[in-house]
This record gives sequence, structure tokens and C-alpha cells, in this order.
Amino acid sequence: MTDRAETLLAHAPVFQGARAADLRPLAALAAFRSLTRGEHLFREGEALDTLYLVSSGSVRVYRLARGGTRELTLHVEGPRQLVAGVAAFQSRAVAPASAVVLQTPTEVLGLPAGAVRERVFGTPALAQAVIAYFARRQAELLTRVEGLVFSELGERLAAYLLDHARQPHALPTNSELAALLGTVPELVSRKLGEFYRLNLIHLERRTVRVTDPAELARLARGHREEGRAGERSRPPSGT
Repeated sequence: MTDRAETLLAHAPVFQGARAADLRPLAALAAFRSLTRGEHLFREGEALDTLYLVSSGSVRVYRLARGGTRELTLHVEGPRQLVAGVAAFQSRAVAPASAVVLQTPTEVLGLPAGAVRERVFGTPALAQAVIAYFARRQAELLTRVEGLVFSELGERLAAYLLDHARQPHALPTNSELAALLGTVPELVSRKLGEFYRLNLIHLERRTVRVTDPAELARLARGHREEGRAGERSRPPSGT
């Protein structure tokens, strides 16, 4: 079990470049946990004393809108990714969002957050790896926010399909996909149907396969290119 935990830690981007000797003490404290679809690792506002690393499957991290009627998916974490890792590096950490399992089976590796903090803060190589990882994740989150604000649903869905469905892939439910893309299930269903009729994807039940990646790529970047063209053609203010 310790060897498997050490292997997972060594391949996790958060510890990229760290020495095996630095990871071994953490692996000795780790424990694997199996979960099924719909189970929560934690909910927003709960004390967070465990650092979770996905071993297999996927976990969706989301926040509830005011009134609890809508969800905003912040990101989906797959194998070797941390779940709400930043919060776990704070003393007396509180979960800033909720984390729910997307598929069965999903397995996560849990590490005591306090022990991880102590080890990372006292080991320069680990600290450097963790800081670099969180810098990359911040850039990814900013890109996601920009996409939600400035892009159309077709662009966001095309980008999602290209990122996740290069091989036959089980789609989340329309509700989960809508939360991930910042829209409502009805529009997701309509847009998936449109992509299917245009032969951009093959869809059987919830299994999707991309059949025209070039056109999906054009759709995914088209809105941004149009926006840039508009900026270039716009006359300077005051003229």
C-alpha cells in the first residue's frame, strides 16, 4: 500500500520534481479510499483536515449560488490531481467549496493535511514544487473564468469535448455538464444534439466520440478570434 501511495505521489503534478526520499514519509501516512458516484469528500464550510489526491475516477469541485438553487463548477479533478489543495495548506482550513464524486468507481488518496504542511514547509524541494503547481492552477482557473464570461456555450462545449473526449468518453449528466459549463441542462442538450446532427460527434447513450476534431477546434477558438478581429477593426476612442 505504501509503495502504491508513493508511486501516485511521485507522479502527481503537485510534487513534480520532488525526490522520492522527500515523498516516502508522506506515503507512509496516506490511506486510499474508494467512493461511488454522488458521494461527497467534503462540503463547503466544513473543516478540512485531509488533503485528497485523486487516484482514479473524477471529482467535481463546485460552489452553490445564493439560495442554493444553482451550482457553479470550479473544476473537475482527475487522476493525480489535488482536490481543493490550496485550502488544505492553511492552518484551521475550511473547505471553500464542495467536492462530489462524478463516477463509479473513484479512488482517492487521503493525507493528513497538518503532516503535509509540516513536511512541505520544511523541505525546500517540496515547497518549490507545490508553489509552482499552485501558480499553474491559478492560471488555469483564470482561463476558465475568462471562458465562462466571454465565450459562447458552443465554444465552451466544443473545448470540453476536445479536452475530454478524444477517446470514447462517458459524459456527465446534462445537469453536471451544465454546471461545468456555466449554463442550464436544456441548452446543453440542445447543443449536443446540434453537434450530433452536424456529425461533429457520435453520441450513444452517454458515450461520446469526437468525429470531426478539426471543426470542433475551429468552433472552440472561433469566438475568441472574432473578438480579437473586432478589437483590431475598432477605431480608437475619440475618433
